[in-house]
Amino acid sequence: MATDIREWWATAGGYVAELLSVLAEAPERPVLHYRGSWITGGEHLRSVTGIHRVLHESGVGHGTVVGVLTASNSPDILAVRHAAHLLRASVGHLRSANPGSSTEMLAIDDQLEMLRSTGAAALYADQDSADRAAELARSAGIALIGPDVPDARQVTPGGGPGPAVPAPWSPKDLAAIAFTSGSTGRPKGIRKSRRSWDSVVYGTIAQGREAEQITALVGTPLSQTVAQLADAALIDRGRLILLEAFAPDPWIHSVREHSVTRTFMATSHLYQILDRLEELGLSDAAAAGLSSLRHLDYAGSPAAAARLTEAVKLFGSILFQQYGTSESARISCLAPEDHTEPDLLATVGRPFPGVEIGICDLENGSPLSDGRTGEIRVRSPHVMDGYLDEALTARAIRDGWYHTGDIGYRDEHGYLHLLDRVAEMVKINGVKVYPTVVERAMMTIPRITQAVAYGFLGKDGLEHLHAAITVRRGVSVSMGEVRGHLANILSAAHVPEQINILDKIPLNSAGKPDKPRLRLEYVSHT
Repeated sequence: MATDIREWWATAGGYVAELLSVLAEAPERPVLHYRGSWITGGEHLRSVTGIHRVLHESGVGHGTVVGVLTASNSPDILAVRHAAHLLRASVGHLRSANPGSSTEMLAIDDQLEMLRSTGAAALYADQDSADRAAELARSAGIALIGPDVPDARQVTPGGGPGPAVPAPWSPKDLAAIAFTSGSTGRPKGIRKSRRSWDSVVYGTIAQGREAEQITALVGTPLSQTVAQLADAALIDRGRLILLEAFAPDPWIHSVREHSVTRTFMATSHLYQILDRLEELGLSDAAAAGLSSLRHLDYAGSPAAAARLTEAVKLFGSILFQQYGTSESARISCLAPEDHTEPDLLATVGRPFPGVEIGICDLENGSPLSDGRTGEIRVRSPHVMDGYLDEALTARAIRDGWYHTGDIGYRDEHGYLHLLDRVAEMVKINGVKVYPTVVERAMMTIPRITQAVAYGFLGKDGLEHLHAAITVRRGVSVSMGEVRGHLANILSAAHVPEQINILDKIPLNSAGKPDKPRLRLEYVSHT
């Protein structure tokens, strides 16, 4: 590869210049595995170069946005973002607003609303998404860009990057507009700056043995949290195995085939792997062929202590629980050594370096001391700059603090205890009940494999609590036992009026228990 092609990005600085320079050191080294084939570092560089050139020719530059619509976890997602960041532009992914899986595409009306809300200057698409992208680009009146995409400005790898010399990056540059459906079901645009993006990337760089010959398995969407972990792995001279979607068997196969050392998943994914390995009669990592794993991140929802004990027994001391939100990025971590302490398994760990956590009163917002329960708020370099909706921003970010909407407390050792969402709390006979606390208590019954509790407002004008559970195959649990257990370790107010035993807990698109569906199907409206 010619020297000028290797070095044209250097003036940009920041994570992307360092990442591309690492790839240029050994351009023939395979770095990305997707749909059964390897892509070398040199091939990725040529893709970035070609995309950079066409983006620049299409008017993309400092402060503009590139819409992105590709197949799930396509390597193009990385290439177009790297090219856009070299132009000091940002990206907005349109396929899905789901942090757990992007296999199901959003409705075109939602995608068009998202595209218009970003003010995108161009839309990048691949062949898989060509028809949908063409309709979106026509409706939005913007340029369509892509390789072998009909009626698009064609992207060809390699060649020159175009006349634009990358200007030095600024922490104030917009890096991405991420979309999350949150509790409303409608995608909300989150503005993330390069300050936030680069700080997470560099905070994820591996150290010591962790950094040796990294092979990272990506099974959650590259448009979401795992993106910065992927960038960090490439800077660490690692490889990425890109799965289009998570499922236990392909995940297990990929770890075995590629000797995966690092991965990130949703908490529900971890449960699915544990259940699948139990079905296969595999009780430890060596027997399962998973002993190459050195680092397993999981996040998305609080984990049950009993399931974590299972996971530690199977995988060993490699588990990292991350607590965070789409808006805040990472907040706290339960480290591997914490997973061996039973009393800590009910926590979400301690703050990451550079993250400041406060607990504030739900009524007046005043700061609360350790041990007192209130809303969790966060201040860190990773926090979003705001929503696209300024009114939402004003409600969420106040006095420099991002208010998470989560309820919890910090103990005297600095560990954060996450109780529930503010919106999920119910009052039963005057007692504040947090459904997550009830779920964790039910999960201390060994025969229960998953539990979800949910509140609702009845026709009598009172709040009520119901629950659903799954149990291990071949065993049974009596409702009297569950109710007695909850009353004994919590209180009578924490005992659900109705508990349904299900074959499987329904999950929403984010891989979390689908409480609205449970309310619809199992709450009596008579």
